[in-house]
Amino acid sequence: MTSPITTARLAIEAASFASQMVGELASGVSNAIGFDEVLQSGSASDEPVSESKLRLMIDQVASAIRSRLEAAGIGVNPPVEVAVSDPGQTGGSSVTVSSSHDRAAEIESMLMSESTIVDQLQRIRAASGIDRIVVSDRS
Repeated sequence: MTSPITTARLAIEAASFASQMVGELASGVSNAIGFDEVLQSGSASDEPVSESKLRLMIDQVASAIRSRLEAAGIGVNPPVEVAVSDPGQTGGSSVTVSSSHDRAAEIESMLMSESTIVDQLQRIRAASGIDRIVVSDRS
């Protein structure tokens, strides 16, 4: 049988260990990067974008678009061609979807409400002049 003092000491040591573990876990979480931050990485004012960085940016935004569409029950077959306008020409960014997709208007509305996607499309446009991407099962 253990004494009350031994039990109390063990409880204090366990609490101290648990507190230390929670602190380490919390510090790891504070260093994590969210998906939205990944989408927002890079900007037109940064140094020129390399071809591999540009490919990564395009792949990330295509993946984000595909995820949003899948969550809404919209397939990317036929592929979805997404274009972004020059914000200087229209008074703000707008996203258009090729009229060949039967749910183009719905997709446009959905994507326009996703500011991180619109921002990333604008960064791609500013860095490379690419103003449209095609999102498919294979992109």
